[in-house]
Amino acid sequence: MPQLTFELSDAGVATVTISNPPLQVMTPTTVNELNAMLPRLSEDDVRAVVFVGDGDAFFIRHFSVEELSASTKGQGGKWDANMDDVLLAMENLPKPVIAALNGSAAGGGLEFAMACDIRVAKDGPFRFGLPEVSVGILPGAGGTQRLPALVGRNRALEMMLRARLVSPAQALQYGLIEELVPADSRETALQRAQAIALEIAQRPPRAVAHIKALARAAVSPVSPELLKRESVLFADLMKTPEARELMSGVAADHRKARETGSKATDLE
Repeated sequence: MPQLTFELSDAGVATVTISNPPLQVMTPTTVNELNAMLPRLSEDDVRAVVFVGDGDAFFIRHFSVEELSASTKGQGGKWDANMDDVLLAMENLPKPVIAALNGSAAGGGLEFAMACDIRVAKDGPFRFGLPEVSVGILPGAGGTQRLPALVGRNRALEMMLRARLVSPAQALQYGLIEELVPADSRETALQRAQAIALEIAQRPPRAVAHIKALARAAVSPVSPELLKRESVLFADLMKTPEARELMSGVAADHRKARETGSKATDLE
C-alpha cells in the first residue's frame, strides 16, 4: 500500500494524505513517494497543496527510529533521493504548500511540516518538537535551520536542547504554526487548511509563485540583489493579461467612487 495518496479538487486543491499505520512514522519509503509525487504537484492543474496525516492522533509521529538505527549498521531502507533535497524541492514548488496538523508531529514529522509554507493545527492533546537529543542525535532534515527561522534562535535552542515538546497553543504563540483551530470547533485542521488553500488557489497563480519564491529567499538584513529580483518579477506580473484585467477593474471602481462619492472596494 502506498504511504501517500493524492486527491485533486475541481478548484485545484491537492490533498495528500500520509498513512503508515500503525505507528504513523516516516520512513525512506515516505520520502521516496514524496519525491516521486513532486512532478505531479508541479503541474498546472494543481493550484495549492495540503498535506495531512491519516487518523486523528498524528500528522507524522517522527522519523522511524528503527530505520535510523538500522542505517548505523549499513542497513535500512533504500533512498531514491536525499531527504534534504526532497524537502528543499517541496519548498521550491511554485504552489503554496499547507500542513494540516491533525495530530502530533515530532522529529522528522515536524521537519516535514516546517518545510511547508503554512501550518494549521487543531487544538488538543497534541505535541510538536524536535526531541532528537534524547536519543543522542540531532534534527537531521533541516530542523536546526528551519526551527530557528520560525521561532527564533534562542527559543529553538531551548526546545531542541531540552527535547521539549510544545502544545498547539504554545506552537501558535511561538510562531511554529500560523493558525489554530479551537478544540471545541467542528472544523478540523484539514478543513481549515483546505479552506486556506482554496482561497489562495483562486489568486493569480503566477503572482502566487513569484511571491512565494521571493519570500522564501528573503534574508535579514534585506538583500539588494533580492530587491532587484523583486522588481524584475513585479514587472513580469504587470505585463500579464490577468493582472491588467484585475487592475483595470479596481481602477474603474475607484474612478466611480471618486466621481460619485460612493465607497471604493478595498484590495483583498
